[in-house]
Amino acid sequence: MAEEQDSRRASLFPTPPSFYTHFTPANQEKLKEFQTAAKDNEDDENASKELPEELVCLIPPKPPTDKYQSFGQIWTLPERHPTLQELNIPQLFPEPNDESYNVDRAQELRRLSKSLLLNYLELVGIMGISPEEYAEKVYHLRIHLINIHELINNYRPHQARETLISMMEEQLEKSRQETEDNKKACAKIRELLGSLSTFDAGGLLTPTATTTDTTPTTTTANTAIATTTSASDGVRNWEERDKSSWEALQQAGL
Repeated sequence: MAEEQDSRRASLFPTPPSFYTHFTPANQEKLKEFQTAAKDNEDDENASKELPEELVCLIPPKPPTDKYQSFGQIWTLPERHPTLQELNIPQLFPEPNDESYNVDRAQELRRLSKSLLLNYLELVGIMGISPEEYAEKVYHLRIHLINIHELINNYRPHQARETLISMMEEQLEKSRQETEDNKKACAKIRELLGSLSTFDAGGLLTPTATTTDTTPTTTTANTAIATTTSASDGVRNWEERDKSSWEALQQAGL
Protein backbone atom coordinates (compact mmCIF):
# COMPACT_ATOMS: atom_id res chain seq x y z
CA MET A 1 0.00 0.00 0.00
CA ALA A 2 2.81 2.39 0.87
CA GLU A 3 4.60 1.56 -2.39
CA GLU A 4 1.39 2.27 -4.29
CA GLN A 5 1.05 5.68 -2.60
CA ASP A 6 4.70 6.55 -3.32
CA SER A 7 4.31 5.65 -6.99
CA ARG A 8 1.11 7.69 -7.16
CA ARG A 9 2.82 10.74 -5.66
CA ALA A 10 5.77 10.50 -8.03
CA SER A 11 3.56 10.08 -11.11
CA LEU A 12 3.14 13.06 -13.40
CA PHE A 13 -0.61 12.34 -13.79
CA PRO A 14 -1.52 10.41 -10.64
CA THR A 15 -4.80 8.55 -10.32
CA PRO A 16 -7.36 9.86 -7.81
CA PRO A 17 -6.82 8.64 -4.22
CA SER A 18 -8.97 5.75 -3.10
CA PHE A 19 -10.64 7.73 -0.28
CA TYR A 20 -12.49 10.00 -2.72
CA THR A 21 -15.32 7.44 -2.65
CA HIS A 22 -15.99 8.36 1.00
CA PHE A 23 -17.14 11.87 0.06
CA THR A 24 -20.86 11.05 -0.08
CA PRO A 25 -23.88 12.96 1.28
CA ALA A 26 -24.53 10.16 3.78
CA ASN A 27 -21.01 10.33 5.22
CA GLN A 28 -21.23 14.12 5.42
CA GLU A 29 -24.41 13.83 7.48
CA LYS A 30 -22.72 11.29 9.77
CA LEU A 31 -19.75 13.65 10.21
CA LYS A 32 -22.10 16.48 11.22
CA GLU A 33 -23.70 14.21 13.81
CA PHE A 34 -20.29 13.25 15.24
CA GLN A 35 -19.19 16.89 15.36
CA THR A 36 -22.40 17.92 17.09
CA ALA A 37 -21.99 15.16 19.66
CA ALA A 38 -18.31 16.06 20.27
CA LYS A 39 -18.91 19.83 20.51
CA ASP A 40 -19.02 19.70 24.29
CA ASN A 41 -15.88 17.57 24.39
CA GLU A 42 -12.71 19.64 24.97
CA ASP A 43 -10.32 17.02 23.57
CA ASP A 44 -11.20 17.38 19.89
CA GLU A 45 -8.18 15.38 18.72
CA ASN A 46 -9.23 12.29 20.65
CA ALA A 47 -12.77 12.75 19.38
CA SER A 48 -11.50 12.88 15.78
CA LYS A 49 -9.46 9.71 16.32
CA GLU A 50 -12.62 7.89 17.32
CA LEU A 51 -14.22 8.64 13.97
CA PRO A 52 -14.65 5.78 11.51
CA GLU A 53 -12.09 5.55 8.72
CA GLU A 54 -14.57 6.66 6.08
CA LEU A 55 -15.22 9.88 8.05
CA VAL A 56 -11.66 10.81 9.05
CA CYS A 57 -10.74 11.76 5.48
CA LEU A 58 -13.64 14.25 5.38
CA ILE A 59 -11.91 16.47 7.96
CA PRO A 60 -9.47 18.88 6.22
CA PRO A 61 -5.86 18.38 7.33
CA LYS A 62 -3.96 21.13 9.11
CA PRO A 63 -1.78 23.36 6.89
CA PRO A 64 1.88 22.25 6.84
CA THR A 65 4.27 24.35 8.88
CA ASP A 66 7.75 23.10 7.95
CA LYS A 67 7.55 20.92 4.81
CA TYR A 68 5.15 19.06 2.52
CA GLN A 69 5.36 16.49 -0.26
CA SER A 70 4.07 17.00 -3.77
CA PHE A 71 4.56 14.59 -6.70
CA GLY A 72 7.27 12.74 -4.82
CA GLN A 73 9.28 15.88 -4.01
CA ILE A 74 9.65 17.44 -0.57
CA TRP A 75 9.12 21.20 -0.35
CA THR A 76 10.07 23.29 2.66
CA LEU A 77 8.21 26.21 4.19
CA PRO A 78 9.06 28.93 3.58
CA GLU A 79 10.24 27.86 0.15
CA ARG A 80 13.98 28.22 -0.36
CA HIS A 81 16.67 26.69 -2.52
CA PRO A 82 18.29 23.77 -0.64
CA THR A 83 22.06 23.72 -0.30
CA LEU A 84 24.29 20.99 -1.69
CA GLN A 85 24.94 19.71 1.83
CA GLU A 86 21.21 19.28 2.38
CA LEU A 87 20.98 17.33 -0.88
CA ASN A 88 23.97 15.13 0.15
CA ILE A 89 25.97 16.30 -2.87
CA PRO A 90 29.72 17.05 -2.55
CA GLN A 91 30.47 20.76 -2.85
CA LEU A 92 33.51 21.43 -5.04
CA PHE A 93 33.82 25.16 -4.34
CA PRO A 94 34.55 26.82 -0.99
CA GLU A 95 31.74 28.07 1.20
CA PRO A 96 31.62 31.89 1.27
CA ASN A 97 32.40 33.58 4.56
CA ASP A 98 31.51 37.24 5.07
CA GLU A 99 34.30 37.74 7.60
CA SER A 100 37.37 36.39 5.81
CA TYR A 101 36.49 35.02 2.36
CA ASN A 102 34.25 35.83 -0.52
CA VAL A 103 33.83 33.33 -3.36
CA ASP A 104 34.91 34.53 -6.79
CA ARG A 105 32.19 32.72 -8.70
CA ALA A 106 33.63 33.54 -12.13
CA GLN A 107 36.98 32.00 -11.21
CA GLU A 108 35.30 28.96 -9.65
CA LEU A 109 33.18 28.47 -12.78
CA ARG A 110 36.31 28.52 -14.96
CA ARG A 111 38.02 26.03 -12.64
CA LEU A 112 35.03 23.67 -12.63
CA SER A 113 34.69 23.94 -16.42
CA LYS A 114 38.33 22.89 -16.90
CA SER A 115 37.88 20.03 -14.43
CA LEU A 116 34.70 18.97 -16.23
CA LEU A 117 36.55 18.88 -19.55
CA LEU A 118 39.37 16.86 -17.98
CA ASN A 119 36.93 14.30 -16.56
CA TYR A 120 35.25 14.02 -19.95
CA LEU A 121 38.59 13.29 -21.62
CA GLU A 122 39.30 10.68 -18.94
CA LEU A 123 35.88 9.14 -19.61
CA VAL A 124 36.69 8.91 -23.32
CA GLY A 125 39.99 7.20 -22.49
CA ILE A 126 38.29 4.75 -20.10
CA MET A 127 35.66 3.87 -22.71
CA GLY A 128 38.50 2.84 -25.04
CA ILE A 129 40.37 0.74 -22.45
CA SER A 130 37.85 -0.66 -19.94
CA PRO A 131 34.29 0.50 -20.64
CA GLU A 132 32.92 -1.26 -17.55
CA GLU A 133 34.53 1.43 -15.34
CA TYR A 134 32.52 4.27 -16.83
CA ALA A 135 30.19 4.68 -13.83
CA GLU A 136 32.71 6.51 -11.63
CA LYS A 137 33.57 9.10 -14.26
CA VAL A 138 29.90 9.64 -15.11
CA TYR A 139 29.30 10.28 -11.41
CA HIS A 140 32.16 12.82 -11.37
CA LEU A 141 30.70 14.57 -14.42
CA ARG A 142 27.30 14.75 -12.72
CA ILE A 143 28.80 16.25 -9.55
CA HIS A 144 30.69 18.88 -11.56
CA LEU A 145 27.59 19.85 -13.52
CA ILE A 146 25.49 20.17 -10.34
CA ASN A 147 28.14 22.41 -8.76
CA ILE A 148 28.32 24.57 -11.87
CA HIS A 149 24.55 24.87 -11.85
CA GLU A 150 24.63 25.85 -8.17
CA LEU A 151 27.16 28.63 -8.83
CA ILE A 152 25.08 29.93 -11.72
CA ASN A 153 21.99 29.98 -9.48
CA ASN A 154 23.89 32.22 -7.07
CA TYR A 155 23.82 34.88 -9.78
CA ARG A 156 20.00 34.92 -9.88
CA PRO A 157 19.59 37.79 -7.37
CA HIS A 158 22.16 39.84 -9.27
CA GLN A 159 20.42 39.05 -12.56
CA ALA A 160 17.03 40.07 -11.16
CA ARG A 161 18.47 43.32 -9.79
CA GLU A 162 20.18 44.23 -13.06
CA THR A 163 17.04 43.34 -15.06
CA LEU A 164 14.96 45.65 -12.85
CA ILE A 165 17.50 48.46 -13.25
CA SER A 166 17.47 48.02 -17.03
CA MET A 167 13.66 48.11 -17.15
CA MET A 168 13.53 51.28 -15.01
CA GLU A 169 16.17 53.00 -17.16
CA GLU A 170 14.21 52.08 -20.29
CA GLN A 171 10.99 53.51 -18.84
CA LEU A 172 12.81 56.69 -17.79
CA GLU A 173 14.31 57.14 -21.26
CA LYS A 174 10.89 56.59 -22.84
CA SER A 175 9.32 59.20 -20.55
CA ARG A 176 12.07 61.70 -21.40
CA GLN A 177 11.58 61.10 -25.12
CA GLU A 178 7.81 61.59 -24.82
CA THR A 179 8.35 64.81 -22.85
CA GLU A 180 10.76 66.11 -25.51
CA ASP A 181 8.28 65.25 -28.30
CA ASN A 182 5.50 67.09 -26.43
CA LYS A 183 7.71 70.17 -26.04
CA LYS A 184 8.49 70.17 -29.77
CA ALA A 185 4.80 69.78 -30.64
CA CYS A 186 3.88 72.69 -28.31
CA ALA A 187 6.54 74.89 -29.94
CA LYS A 188 5.17 74.10 -33.42
CA ILE A 189 1.61 74.86 -32.28
CA ARG A 190 2.69 78.21 -30.81
CA GLU A 191 4.47 79.08 -34.05
CA LEU A 192 1.41 78.10 -36.08
CA LEU A 193 -0.95 80.09 -33.86
CA GLY A 194 1.37 83.09 -34.15
CA SER A 195 1.16 82.93 -37.95
CA LEU A 196 -2.63 82.59 -37.83
CA SER A 197 -2.98 85.71 -35.65
CA THR A 198 -2.14 87.91 -38.67
CA PHE A 199 -4.50 86.04 -40.98
CA ASP A 200 -7.41 88.27 -42.20
CA ALA A 201 -9.09 85.86 -44.64
CA GLY A 202 -8.44 88.08 -47.64
CA GLY A 203 -10.05 91.14 -46.09
CA LEU A 204 -13.21 89.41 -44.90
CA LEU A 205 -12.30 89.97 -41.27
CA THR A 206 -11.50 93.71 -41.89
CA PRO A 207 -14.52 95.99 -41.19
CA THR A 208 -15.65 98.06 -44.22
CA ALA A 209 -17.36 101.41 -44.22
CA THR A 210 -21.07 101.42 -45.11
CA THR A 211 -22.10 103.09 -48.34
CA THR A 212 -24.35 106.18 -48.26
CA ASP A 213 -27.73 106.42 -49.90
CA THR A 214 -26.47 109.23 -52.19
CA THR A 215 -24.25 106.81 -54.19
CA PRO A 216 -25.57 106.28 -57.69
CA THR A 217 -27.13 102.96 -58.57
CA THR A 218 -24.49 102.08 -61.14
CA THR A 219 -21.69 102.80 -58.71
CA THR A 220 -23.40 100.65 -56.07
CA ALA A 221 -23.71 97.74 -58.49
CA ASN A 222 -20.09 97.99 -59.52
CA THR A 223 -19.04 98.18 -55.88
CA ALA A 224 -21.14 95.08 -55.10
CA ILE A 225 -19.56 93.17 -57.98
CA ALA A 226 -16.09 94.23 -56.85
CA THR A 227 -16.91 93.29 -53.28
CA THR A 228 -18.22 89.88 -54.42
CA THR A 229 -15.08 89.29 -56.47
CA SER A 230 -12.87 90.38 -53.56
CA ALA A 231 -14.83 88.12 -51.21
CA SER A 232 -14.43 85.18 -53.58
CA ASP A 233 -10.71 85.81 -53.80
CA GLY A 234 -10.58 86.17 -50.02
CA VAL A 235 -12.42 82.88 -49.50
CA ARG A 236 -10.11 81.18 -51.99
CA ASN A 237 -7.07 82.58 -50.22
CA TRP A 238 -8.57 81.56 -46.89
CA GLU A 239 -9.10 78.01 -48.15
CA GLU A 240 -5.52 77.84 -49.40
CA ARG A 241 -4.19 79.09 -46.06
CA ASP A 242 -6.47 76.70 -44.20
CA LYS A 243 -5.20 73.85 -46.35
CA SER A 244 -1.59 74.87 -45.72
CA SER A 245 -2.33 75.10 -41.99
CA TRP A 246 -3.69 71.55 -41.91
CA GLU A 247 -0.65 70.34 -43.86
CA ALA A 248 1.60 72.02 -41.30
CA LEU A 249 -0.31 70.31 -38.48
CA GLN A 250 0.01 66.93 -40.20
CA GLN A 251 3.73 67.44 -40.72
CA ALA A 252 4.04 68.31 -37.04
CA GLY A 253 2.49 64.93 -36.25
CA LEU A 254 -0.61 66.41 -34.55
